[in-house]
Amino acid sequence: MTEEQTVAQLRRDFKASDDRRDAGLPTNVAGVRRYNDLAYGPKRPWHLLDLYVPTAAKRPLATIINIHGGGWCYGTKETYQFYGLDWARRGFAFVNPNYRLAPAVTFPAELDDVNCYVDWVVAHADEYHLDLNNVILMGDSAGGQMAEQYATILTNPQFRRLFGYSRPEMTVRALILNSAATELLRPDALAGAVRAYFPEKVVATHRAQLATESAIQAPFLPTFICTATADFLKPNALRLAALFKTRDIEHVYRCYGTAEQPRGHVFLIDQRDPLGQRAVDDEQTFIQAHLS
Repeated sequence: MTEEQTVAQLRRDFKASDDRRDAGLPTNVAGVRRYNDLAYGPKRPWHLLDLYVPTAAKRPLATIINIHGGGWCYGTKETYQFYGLDWARRGFAFVNPNYRLAPAVTFPAELDDVNCYVDWVVAHADEYHLDLNNVILMGDSAGGQMAEQYATILTNPQFRRLFGYSRPEMTVRALILNSAATELLRPDALAGAVRAYFPEKVVATHRAQLATESAIQAPFLPTFICTATADFLKPNALRLAALFKTRDIEHVYRCYGTAEQPRGHVFLIDQRDPLGQRAVDDEQTFIQAHLS
């Protein structure tokens, strides 16, 4: 198949799976207010985000900034609305953005969008009662890779200079990585549809920016590393936890499921999975332990 056909097939497969998972779930939750289609940049519909806020929680609100997954070429805020509404029900403001997708863009354009919506959060914190002293960065799969990379940008000034970003005026208290696609420079990391975002020419000219793990150093963000028994990225999670241990970085590693009842890639997005809810409970406990 051509690159375009490979991306189109991935999108069809992922959407069919996500639609089956989320069929019938409510788009409004008691105690949560939605702000839909807030513009954080000029490109429509990609530079739009939703914000979900609990109506009864103490203000200002501890704020989760999410980076969705989808192999860098799939995914929208609508896919993640149910997951975000659950976090808002738990008492957090949840920032749920779109970003541009491959093959329309290549690296690092999607991370540029992440940086743009982080700046939006800073600029609009007072308007929506967001607590810039208690921010959590969260991502799954490809979004987990970007969350790990952005956390490294926040904590390593030399790495940040490679991207030309300014450090946002906020305090990020924790990093949540769900089935994160780490170690992009491993020989087997970039294949299939993801090549649309990381073509060989881009990889050759951006190796320093892609070598995130080499730039991770203490002090870093306290990190919750979540994977599952049948997660195809479980080896990445194990290696990242080992790396954090050698560099004395605070972290928790959790693998969910058993041989008899396995769980797969980003299983905790499924709102109907009791084990997924338990994993979110564990992440919530981790986050709350690190809030000021």
